Amino acid sequence: AAQRALDWADKNGWGDCGTPVGKRRANQLAKGENISEDTIARMAAFARHLQYKDVAYSEGCGGLMVDAWGGQAGIEWASNKLKKIRDEQRQELIIQLCEMNGEVLSFDDTVYIDGTKSNFENIGDYVKGIVGLDILGKQDADQEPEIKYRYTGPISSNSRNFCRAMIRMGKLYTREELSSMSRSINTGFRHRGRPYSIFDFKGGVNCNHYWEEVEVYREGSRTVVMSKGRADGRAGQVASSSNDYWRYPGTFAFSEDDQMIVTGPAMIPDQLILRKDEYGNPFHVFFSKETVAKIAQKFFEYNKQNNTDINHDDDITTNNTLLESWIVTDPEMDKSKAMGFNVPAGSWMASYKINDEETWQKIKAGELQGFSVAGQFIEKATKA
Repeated sequence: AAQRALDWADKNGWGDCGTPVGKRRANQLAKGENISEDTIARMAAFARHLQYKDVAYSEGCGGLMVDAWGGQAGIEWASNKLKKIRDEQRQELIIQLCEMNGEVLSFDDTVYIDGTKSNFENIGDYVKGIVGLDILGKQDADQEPEIKYRYTGPISSNSRNFCRAMIRMGKLYTREELSSMSRSINTGFRHRGRPYSIFDFKGGVNCNHYWEEVEVYREGSRTVVMSKGRADGRAGQVASSSNDYWRYPGTFAFSEDDQMIVTGPAMIPDQLILRKDEYGNPFHVFFSKETVAKIAQKFFEYNKQNNTDINHDDDITTNNTLLESWIVTDPEMDKSKAMGFNVPAGSWMASYKINDEETWQKIKAGELQGFSVAGQFIEKATKA
């Protein structure tokens, strides 16, 4: 494209088109010279002129100068290359910050207990359980544990270096530390125009790693770290890529902006949802596939389909319209799979047309990230 622009200019002249920088760029690209990160950024910024790419050279400057800057192929390559460079720089910065912050526990003085398991699997688990109970038994009844987070997940030959480095560090972080590091990163980077979050976005598209929530109990030099499993929300979920945007189970899939439609799971069955009673005692809520189906049915029986509020604030509006509602029977063949979701059988999916511009902008900004069904449910205790 650059050579084509140069050939035409040699015969017809540049006229009033272009600047000395644009002409130098055409020569640089046509010769196949190495280009700097700054030049790549300038090429990527030229994307705003792609609307003129089809203007004939003889009819104006648009098409000529777009080609001088590498044409559509060159400008799109620069945009993708710049994103890759920025991602690598951001990940290097995250690793540096994570090395400077967080807590490394002594292996000899730490007992790690997987609180998500219901059975001891070997003699080592028994020993850990005994030592852990000894330490926990010395805690004051009203003493709250420290809540921290650990980056974890399976490592394979395909794992990116960023994830390997994060897991190798084996550090525990508070939410305050993670938020502080994210603020430091956002002085120079954004995630698609939005603030970047280590806690939410982790290793990026197709990352199979997540943040694990742990409770930390201390007794002298000894420490018990009890895993509570995956952190709530995006932090505890793995990402996948669909149509060039990030997807997490439980978050929205978007239509085109002018349609203002969002799709996502309204309820996912067979999950333990942590809650606390009025005294602060933890318990879990569980919805079976059958219960989710019954709730979806009653939702329509009670004509609640067009009732929505924001964050359960009870400010009910009927402005938004339910367009679709379905129960997933075969996850691999379901429409939800094609939209980038990875939900189990029995999940209740829904699509809403958002007719309120303010709500739509909150959704697009990431302030509202999914559906949450409100209702009056009977709690039934069962033996663990």
